[in-house]
Amino acid sequence: MECFDEIVVTGNLPRGPTTQNVTYFIVDRNTKAIVSQVILPEMSDRLHAVRMLLKVQRSSSGYDIGTFQSNGEFKPAEFLAIRSDLDTPPSGGAGARGA
Repeated sequence: MECFDEIVVTGNLPRGPTTQNVTYFIVDRNTKAIVSQVILPEMSDRLHAVRMLLKVQRSSSGYDIGTFQSNGEFKPAEFLAIRSDLDTPPSGGAGARGA
């Protein structure tokens, strides 16, 4: 039987004209496995707030959200955060846990 966590991806997109979409990966902090992904515009003139409820496989240490650089290095998204029921701080810089 698989266990799942409900997580909330929150944040504010940078302001500006949308020219492309970006795939953001949700990564288990403990195993470094990709557990989900979301696709968002890289910036927006109209819609800025992001709030998405997702179900992901349960993690033992929390989640991070970001992109992968061309060298394979994971780069956390500074304007997105993940909130879950886990007792670890959220990733990114877009708000405090439990807010």
